[in-house]
Amino acid sequence: MAEKVWRYCEAHDITGKTITVKIKYSDFSQATRSRTVAESVSDIDIILEIAETLLASVFPFKCPVRLLGITLSSLNTEESGQEPQLPLEL
Repeated sequence: MAEKVWRYCEAHDITGKTITVKIKYSDFSQATRSRTVAESVSDIDIILEIAETLLASVFPFKCPVRLLGITLSSLNTEESGQEPQLPLEL
């Protein structure tokens, strides 16, 4: 799962600072854990390490899992080729 996220990011020159793990259980409850790092994630090993730590914080699972996901957010727009958003002065 983390490899799929990383391959997409590499293919689109995207980096990010926040790794999130979402767990949806069979009883339709869910748990979300995230961690933000100081610098953009530049290696799949960092994603794997953080995702494992986040999963460990909710393990053992309270009931069967129906969905598990990993996301990368707080994206670095400079590397993704997008112009940074300008500040709005009020």
